[in-house]
Amino acid sequence: MTIPADAMVNVAGDTANVGIQAHVVHGDVFLYQPAARSPDEKYRAGVRYLDGGMPTKARQLIGEAMTGGFRTNEVCFHWMLALLSGRTRRQFSVEDSLSLSAARAQLPADADDEWARGLSVISQLLDSLDNPDADIHVVLRQVDGLGVLQQAKIYRHLEMFLSGPVEDQIWKRAISQVRRERLGGDRENRAWMFFESRPAPPRVRRPDPPMVTLADRLVVIAAAALGAATCGYIGWLLVERGRILALIAALASIAAGYVCFGYSLEWRYRVERLHAKEAEQAARARRSGSAPDEGFAASLDRLFGRYFARYVPDGTDRNVWLEATAGIRQQLRDEIAEVYRESRITSEQIAWLVRHRVGDVKRRWQRGTLWAYRDQWRTPASTKTFALLSLAVLVSGASWAVAVAARTDPAGAVAGTALLAGSGCAAARSTRRIMLEPRRYQDELAECQQRMTDSEAAFARWQRILARKPDDTEMATWLDCDRRVLLDRAMRHYRLAPSDVIAHAFIDAPAKSSRKARILNGPWRYTRYRLLVFLLTADGVRQVTADLDFRKGVFNDCERINYRFDAIAAVHVTEPGDNRRTFELTLVNGQPIVVPVTESNLELQEEDAEALSSAALDATGLTTALHVLEGVAAEGKGWIREEGQRQGNEAWMPAALR
Repeated sequence: MTIPADAMVNVAGDTANVGIQAHVVHGDVFLYQPAARSPDEKYRAGVRYLDGGMPTKARQLIGEAMTGGFRTNEVCFHWMLALLSGRTRRQFSVEDSLSLSAARAQLPADADDEWARGLSVISQLLDSLDNPDADIHVVLRQVDGLGVLQQAKIYRHLEMFLSGPVEDQIWKRAISQVRRERLGGDRENRAWMFFESRPAPPRVRRPDPPMVTLADRLVVIAAAALGAATCGYIGWLLVERGRILALIAALASIAAGYVCFGYSLEWRYRVERLHAKEAEQAARARRSGSAPDEGFAASLDRLFGRYFARYVPDGTDRNVWLEATAGIRQQLRDEIAEVYRESRITSEQIAWLVRHRVGDVKRRWQRGTLWAYRDQWRTPASTKTFALLSLAVLVSGASWAVAVAARTDPAGAVAGTALLAGSGCAAARSTRRIMLEPRRYQDELAECQQRMTDSEAAFARWQRILARKPDDTEMATWLDCDRRVLLDRAMRHYRLAPSDVIAHAFIDAPAKSSRKARILNGPWRYTRYRLLVFLLTADGVRQVTADLDFRKGVFNDCERINYRFDAIAAVHVTEPGDNRRTFELTLVNGQPIVVPVTESNLELQEEDAEALSSAALDATGLTTALHVLEGVAAEGKGWIREEGQRQGNEAWMPAALR
């Protein structure tokens, strides 16, 4: 909506409440080094700050490098850009003017490389500002003859300093280059990577070791000795009476007992494994609806909830999918929470692992193998048959032998039978643990190793993807292109040439529901921005506000408002003391435009909070915006007239302001 210039407009800043979903600090990237020591290191760091959109720090570091004797054409080129970048003439102090004059006085006599030619072009552009009658086509041909890198840097950093006809021509060239490069570098497929944490290596829960004790082994030895003695005694009774068939039956029952024990052991193991898995998932499914723990576990719950809701198999109802996998979801969540809980790892660092595990569940669902363990551990009919047949032979043979032995020594046969039964049961329990626990451990260990192998493969794939992550300089360049595209759209909408805009300023603020990330000592970058552009014209202020989806470079919800210079009642920035800054522009009816610009840095550990806050403030454009709007709020059109006179080019100013 466009408001007439003679109306007063008040906007309640809906950006005052900014919700941030997640944040990432790339502690493994050292692009901005505050402790650079040699002049060369200071210069390189200064250039990185300049390319990252933080010219104030760049001026400091490059200046220190030059003071330390590090001077080349390239250094001088970047020094001049740092002096001019993001500032109008009014923002120049006496010291800045002297530094600029000194830099121009030391221009190389022979432009023997691209940096020297770039220096010469900058100087000619500055000369053209002081001489409105000069033929700008000469200097424009010089600009066109520069290398692409030097051109791009001049277009970017001299944008606010230039004025008059040369500004219009440079802008045409700059915006043409911006449109070509704004989505370059495969931005749409790479920008999102900047907001991904450095992934933590995979971990899996190790199985419990075999629970076999010395007591189990002693019980087996004692029971075996007692059972052998008892069997020998009953056998002697049968031999003494000459009952050979009963003796054969006794021997057959011993063999059948051995066979029965082997098959029964297999049957029991399979039943226990199946019951354990079913009971585990059933129990966890019942707990999955309970309130999550705080902190790390709660963030894992959100991740699993998000990805299970997103990775619904084709042709499956979402509610059916979520209900059927509730136990699996809780099992996976508990495992990851257990193996990562005590480490300094955030949920964002293992989001890749959560996605991999959820994706694996989805794939197994689609293949019909999600509950394959039921088939794997189902006891074969042959095992049950052999176990039952051998049990029948054992019972019948043993009963016949004991009955015959009892005719010779009833008391001894009964006592021997009781001892044999008792020792057999004790031996069976202990032998089961001795034999099945190592097997259980080996099976679980194999499953663990398979999960680890799959997770390591997924981790390697994710690392290969993130190897293309853009650096902070690329992010700053893309954001600068977005700013200039929005500025161009605003000028086109209002049918303004760059020279018709007396001054302009940007503010970059985080939009609602943004993710954020930064490198050490660097400013926050956001997935979504709230960009504000202020254009000061002869008729008043033109303010354009738009939401930017940074990852795609797409603008949404563009708003335009106009107000007179005298409609601005006050402009200020609030600073609560934790390095947060909120921009407030109050119009005369009292309702402010409120924009949170920078956030608290209290979570910093080894970084300089004040230096980081200053760099972040520089990157948002707030300093220049505040300078421009505070001047207008205090002096109105008088500030604009003074700005034109300061620029030494009053002739091109609109007649209404002369």
